[in-house]
Amino acid sequence: MRLPLRICLIAALTFAASAIVVRLIWAFTSHMMVVSRVIIVLLILATLGVDALVAYLAIKPSLKKLKSLPVAISATVVFGGALAGAAIHYIRYVPSPGASAPLSLVIASLLLAACVSGYVFLLWLVWGTRRRRS
Repeated sequence: MRLPLRICLIAALTFAASAIVVRLIWAFTSHMMVVSRVIIVLLILATLGVDALVAYLAIKPSLKKLKSLPVAISATVVFGGALAGAAIHYIRYVPSPGASAPLSLVIASLLLAACVSGYVFLLWLVWGTRRRRS
């Protein structure tokens, strides 16, 4: 990939991540419970982590970097934080009045199941390939 395209990709993702982080910080400053603040902090960290990972890989893409230990650890931590935020949100959402429709509970449960199975797949993929190489 050419350098100008990489720069445009990094700039676009950084602008999008910055907008997301600013909106989350704005939500953080409103009056809310501590649990909601934890979810927002986890979302901010996941957004920054994904942006940093994409920028890291876009600067000089290589399969060797993608298989490196720092990338494996950061991907696991970022997606683990996102999964923790999703689980906290799910636990708070199910008993709320907003989840009165049965279909919304089904959708929320399916999304949480997708997050958990995706995270298990990520762990299997990342740490299984690391173990085979060593």
